[in-house]
Amino acid sequence: MKKCWNSNPNNRPNAFKIEEFIWLFYNSYISNASKFKYIMKIEKEQQHYEIEKQFKEAEEYRKENPISIKDIQSTTHPQAIYTSRLLNSFTKDLPSECLDCAIDDL
Repeated sequence: MKKCWNSNPNNRPNAFKIEEFIWLFYNSYISNASKFKYIMKIEKEQQHYEIEKQFKEAEEYRKENPISIKDIQSTTHPQAIYTSRLLNSFTKDLPSECLDCAIDDL
C-alpha cells in the first residue's frame, strides 16, 4: 500500500501491478502451496510464502491476545462537545449580516 502513496506518480504501481498483487494476496490466503505454484508464476512463490507467514503470525497473535467487549468500551471525554460552537475566537468577530441569506432552488 505504501507504494501507492509515493509522492512521485512514476514510482506508483499501475493497475496491472495492483491487480497482480491482489491476486497474489488472495491466492496466498485461500490456496495451499502446490495449488499456488500451479496458479501463479514460480517467481511469485517467495512473495506467497511471505504473505502466508504474515497471515499465520497475525492469526497466532489474534488467538493469544483476545479482546473482550469490555476492553473496547470507552468513556466520553469531559471536554467533548457534541453541539454547535464557534471554531475559534476569530470567527465571532466576523460580520454576520448575511446569516439570513437564502439560496433559491434553480
